[in-house]
Amino acid sequence: MKVAAAKLLNRYKMSYYNYNNLFPAGQAVDRMRNARLPDVGPTLSTMEEAFTSENWIIRIYKVKDLDNMGRDHMSAAAFDRGHKKKKVIKKRGARVLRVD
Repeated sequence: MKVAAAKLLNRYKMSYYNYNNLFPAGQAVDRMRNARLPDVGPTLSTMEEAFTSENWIIRIYKVKDLDNMGRDHMSAAAFDRGHKKKKVIKKRGARVLRVD
């Protein structure tokens, strides 16, 4: 079920990618659904736009190249946005006092 949800999320991101740039700030509207869109559109982490026709009927995407540092696409995109990886803190057990 998670795979299907991820595919739908990617399809949503791909369909609305750069859509808000067609309208003045804060006025992006999906006329079919009669809904306002957020000022900042979705960002793509694993795909990049290769071609969009003049009327946005045809949109072609390509998979981004692998990161040269061995990171997956999501980690590399998070790093580019300025998000640092959270440091994992090891939890220790209760301290025990040794008596010799």
